[in-house]
Amino acid sequence: MHSYFFRPSLNRIFSQSLMVGVLAAIGVLSGIAPELSQDSQTLVFSSSAYAQATANKAYIDGAELERFVRASIQMEIARQQAYEDIQRNNGGKVPEIADCSLQRLSGVVRDIWENFCQQSERYIREEGFSNERYNEILRMRQQDPKLEIRIQRELDRQIKLQ
Repeated sequence: MHSYFFRPSLNRIFSQSLMVGVLAAIGVLSGIAPELSQDSQTLVFSSSAYAQATANKAYIDGAELERFVRASIQMEIARQQAYEDIQRNNGGKVPEIADCSLQRLSGVVRDIWENFCQQSERYIREEGFSNERYNEILRMRQQDPKLEIRIQRELDRQIKLQ
């Protein structure tokens, strides 16, 4: 169903949420700990070590950029669903979730978060990335305004195709 009524809303949601989803992927795959805050629908991150990027991996071609954005969109959709599922199944409360180690989580919250973590890893693999390369692009995005613009343009393009 292609509804022009929902496109601006979806575009805004994806645009605002992509960064959160991308950062969540870092936590899922590289050791930065994403936390779902019980006070808001945002993720909070604690620090962790980063792998060193190599010079020959610094360039991102159009095909890789497209795959990166596709994986990020899929992860953001999964993250939003996980948040809603946890809220719905946990009396409206979303506990702080430190990382994908699942420590201190139990019951349905643990199951939902574990599923999100597994989905995120699968989306990255399905788009042909190693965890290291996906996370490297995330770091590059944070440091390179031109890359951020390219990613935002690709995000807009992919949303228009939906």
